[in-house]
Amino acid sequence: MNKVRLALIGTGGISAAHAEGLIAHKDKIECVALCDVSTENLKKRSDQLGGVAVQYSDWKKMLAEMGDKIDAVDICLPHHLHSPAILDAAKAGKHILCEKPLCINLEEADRIVDAVKKAGIIYMSAHNQLFFPAVQKAKEMLDAGKIGNLIWLRSQDCFVPGLGAFAGKWRSELKFQGGGELIDTGYHPSYRLMYLAGGEIEAVRSTMGRFRHPIEGEDTASVQVRFSNGVIGEILTSWAIPLPYGTHQIHLVGDKGQIFGSGNTLYYLPDGFQEPASLNLPDTGSSFVLQMAHFADCIQNKKRPIHSVEEGRAVLQIILNASKNADGWQSTAPVKV
Repeated sequence: MNKVRLALIGTGGISAAHAEGLIAHKDKIECVALCDVSTENLKKRSDQLGGVAVQYSDWKKMLAEMGDKIDAVDICLPHHLHSPAILDAAKAGKHILCEKPLCINLEEADRIVDAVKKAGIIYMSAHNQLFFPAVQKAKEMLDAGKIGNLIWLRSQDCFVPGLGAFAGKWRSELKFQGGGELIDTGYHPSYRLMYLAGGEIEAVRSTMGRFRHPIEGEDTASVQVRFSNGVIGEILTSWAIPLPYGTHQIHLVGDKGQIFGSGNTLYYLPDGFQEPASLNLPDTGSSFVLQMAHFADCIQNKKRPIHSVEEGRAVLQIILNASKNADGWQSTAPVKV
């Protein structure tokens, strides 16, 4: 296939990072159309991309009118709009890159899985943190047996947005967000955990709290996952606390050693050693840029993405089961929405 022709559906917030990937890899993928209900957002993204003349406010109209002038879509919409946009794009036969989460319930997820299979398209879950050097190297070392059999691992993502970050916005309401922090920022440590654990999900339990932010869902979640291969996993994610001091985004413990780190930094501690070795990982740049290159490559070479629709559904299942079985957050001091 020649250069992939892509339409960007949703031109707010996170789409700026996706646009960086399009700019960096303009030799293999180009944005030929933009779609958003906000003219301000359309202008921002068009300017960033060097001027995209074809613009729409309705993705259905765009898919109908652009027809075979589009090969793929990149969906960067609020959570509740993911499912209808994916289903329409799949019906139109377009390859799809979609921001997390896949959608907001398992009924939608099953319809999406069926639609993607029926259409025979490439679907890529935009799990950009899988491209972090520490995550990729940890996976490589784990598969090579550097820490023996994996027993336990933790995946974390915690930071504190400004207290007014979500007030009056779609992320504050369950009907748009689909949950709280866990289905949003918490999606990152959840898919990292699943990627590294290498097993099917057997059981999930959690404790949640709402401490700082005026949202309907939780702003902090502690989740425990048991996998079919016996691995025990933990997720800690929050908009109420920073990453706990001295900890890392990922930490894996096997029967022959440990691997832990964040971003471009990874440490290796074999059993019998007192101090970990610091591994020098190359700075590979923005994970969003790497993600876009991978998506284009998968389309051009008809390859399965690192995480496709099945993984998107599995991660959503972890999150929804954790939310369903959560204890504690209802008793947290109420925060007015």
